[in-house]
Amino acid sequence: MPKYFNMEKDTVHHLKRVLRIRVGEDFLLSDGNEVDHYCVVTSLEPFSYKIVRSETCQNELPYRVSLYQAVPKADKLEWIVQKAVELGAYEIVPIYTEHCDVRSLSEIKHTRMQKIAESAAGQSMRGIIPQVILPMDFSYALERAKPSSSLQIVAHEKATQAFAKPNLHENISIWIGPEGGFSHNEIESFVKCGFQIVNLGSRILRTETAAIAILAAITIGR
Repeated sequence: MPKYFNMEKDTVHHLKRVLRIRVGEDFLLSDGNEVDHYCVVTSLEPFSYKIVRSETCQNELPYRVSLYQAVPKADKLEWIVQKAVELGAYEIVPIYTEHCDVRSLSEIKHTRMQKIAESAAGQSMRGIIPQVILPMDFSYALERAKPSSSLQIVAHEKATQAFAKPNLHENISIWIGPEGGFSHNEIESFVKCGFQIVNLGSRILRTETAAIAILAAITIGR
């Protein structure tokens, strides 16, 4: 068992300046590999601590949930990333679809979204730091997802099948369209791949609402 980890400056600053932790006080440190380390502060200047005990994190889902989110307008994606991480998503995959108004995300934007994911993971006491994957075109996302999940759920307002909370699966992928929804061609691609296309009720949800609603339905209580 390691005696310590090299903490980032932001983490040390948060402990010392925001939480105002003192020598002898304890805190919980996750190593990002689903192990929680219970630590005690031994010094503030320079900052040091010791690990008292380590346990497997109990806050992760028994399966992986990937969110394939069509890139929305403005800063909605940042909000989706934050809430998806809080709800237990394993990864967030931004995708460009036919009806996306936003056609590219800058490297700075992607870096910021990963930072948001890291912060949300800490706040919700996750055992891992979910990854925000680099944005990709719909066709690449489809090929990436097909072999990786045992259940693929597509939210579509015109679907005849209503969404129902699924049984446990090893991996689940959730697909959410942009403000204009998935195109006819994209829906046909989902059908050919055997994905489960469902509606989320009689009310039309915004793209950011749909993502969080279906994630909450799948992950809360598990």
